[in-house]
Amino acid sequence: MSKSFNFGNYDIVLITDEKERLYYLGFHSTAGYVVVTKTEVTFVVDNRYLKAAERALTKKGVKVILGSDYSAFKAIAEDVGAKRVGIDFTVTTISEYDNLKSLGFDYEDISGELKTMQSVKTADQLKSIKRACEIAEKSWLQTLSVIREGVTENEVAATLEYNFRKNGASGTSFDTIVAFGKNAAVPHHQTGETKLKKNECVLMDFGCLYNGYCSDMTRTMFYGTPDEKFEKAYLAVLVAHKEAAEKIKAGDTGRQADAYAREVLTSLGYGKYFTHSLGHGIGVNIHEFPYLSPKGEAALTDGMVFSDEPGVYIDGKFGIRIEDSCYMADGKCRSFMKDDKSLVIIGEEGSVKNKKFCKFFAFALVAAEEITPRS
Repeated sequence: MSKSFNFGNYDIVLITDEKERLYYLGFHSTAGYVVVTKTEVTFVVDNRYLKAAERALTKKGVKVILGSDYSAFKAIAEDVGAKRVGIDFTVTTISEYDNLKSLGFDYEDISGELKTMQSVKTADQLKSIKRACEIAEKSWLQTLSVIREGVTENEVAATLEYNFRKNGASGTSFDTIVAFGKNAAVPHHQTGETKLKKNECVLMDFGCLYNGYCSDMTRTMFYGTPDEKFEKAYLAVLVAHKEAAEKIKAGDTGRQADAYAREVLTSLGYGKYFTHSLGHGIGVNIHEFPYLSPKGEAALTDGMVFSDEPGVYIDGKFGIRIEDSCYMADGKCRSFMKDDKSLVIIGEEGSVKNKKFCKFFAFALVAAEEITPRS
């Protein structure tokens, strides 16, 4: 079970959201709710999950009882004489709120407290995310063999997702993105039936689930022979990615973290092509607090997990994004991924080569050419 909730002045807390239950209990169910008082944690769930919940949670000190409505919550709240009840307004529907109000209690929003609590992972939660990242990276490498001329984006995505399951994941953490050529210039392209052609980039944005926790990873490869414009753009993104990873430290705000990468791309002439924020928190949700963006004011602390994903998108030509799932430890940003993110080039005969840029910093300091399509 996750760390204890910091109640403040709340008498009782009601957790109804599926992902918030998973974070707090370490047990996944599509039904049920958690009631937390200052002395006891109770999980109320229906018959589908009752026995499994008892086996998983009783030894952790969680009381598991059978129920499908809020009568158990009402009884517990009345027993402790609850006057201030905390719930997450952001996940509570109007009809559910009306139902809760009919029980005779007053409710206050604790979404901020829950969001902050979920942003800092326990050791066990970090292990689950690490395993999800290991599976994602291994599955990606296994999928490279199917990338060839004529394959569709959907076929590549299907192979990757099969490899997830084969390697131990329970599913995907979001809809897999596979984008060929100019499709990669759309950051969240919808994977489809586009066929790969010679001398096109291949962008893959993907993640899988392990114990309910997400991984998130993007790699951009090239099928054929990349030209100098693509290589310069790739290197610019790689430098921005590495610069952020090296500079991010505990105490930095999300805005400062975003600036580390954004300033690199701007200095190299690619600033206007970086059209999204640097990153987002990762946990039981693929997008959660904290946010590494120009508006992110929250400070990063040890135990937080987030993405580092700068990108450059040239409309009608190509898109490049490099993304790792990262975590804060000992005041520094560390990546769960193991590869060096050198450019993967796939030959017509199926060969896979990693192009390392030997003159890394000299090449990176060359200002980008104007590469928008000319009218």
